[in-house]
Amino acid sequence: MSDEAETAARQEAKAYQQLGRLRATLREREARLSELEKRVAALEASTAVQFGRLVAGAARNPRRGRRLPRDLYRLWRKRNAPVPASGRGGGGAVTPDRVNRPEDRLLVAGPCDRPIVAGVLARRTAAELAEHVEVVALYPHDAAIVLDRADVDMVVVDASAGEPGGPWAYLGVPGMYDRDAALDEIRRIAAARTLPLVLLGGPAPATLAGLTWDAVLTDAGEVGAQLEPVR
Repeated sequence: MSDEAETAARQEAKAYQQLGRLRATLREREARLSELEKRVAALEASTAVQFGRLVAGAARNPRRGRRLPRDLYRLWRKRNAPVPASGRGGGGAVTPDRVNRPEDRLLVAGPCDRPIVAGVLARRTAAELAEHVEVVALYPHDAAIVLDRADVDMVVVDASAGEPGGPWAYLGVPGMYDRDAALDEIRRIAAARTLPLVLLGGPAPATLAGLTWDAVLTDAGEVGAQLEPVR
């Protein structure tokens, strides 16, 4: 009976560990969903989107064309007005035309004089990379969408991205199928677009080290050096 009790205790501990991981993943996804809801609301209220709707509406219905100058003038007058944030996140106002994150290049065009890297990154590594290149952080819930549309020069996967507490927590741990599936999709898109795929840092988990990479780098500064000829 003692062996059976010990086995049951191990199984129970393993189940609690898996439950903790699932809860952490759920909290992370809820936070990301709240952030995306705010950003979608800001985009919907942005001057660029409203301008496009007004022009498209006038093109579909010539009668609305007579009101177009007046509507555009009103839009111009309120272009800098703050928009209340929506969704479950609660407080604060969002100014839609302000670009605060590198991936906002998907929404607002702007020149960039540094190489741009999309990455599966731990927070510490993202900060180190940002000293050398522009960083577009990829998250498990929307990595494929962002990478498919972003104008980047390289895809970097951080060997320490799977550390607990980060957006890619437990990447490389057996059983975390959503993380593995997201990474597989990133690799597929990178290959289709002929983007260099780089493993950064070390030592990497065996599940990452065993994959095929265009380069394996140990220091964030080397990423910028690799991309110098690109720009």
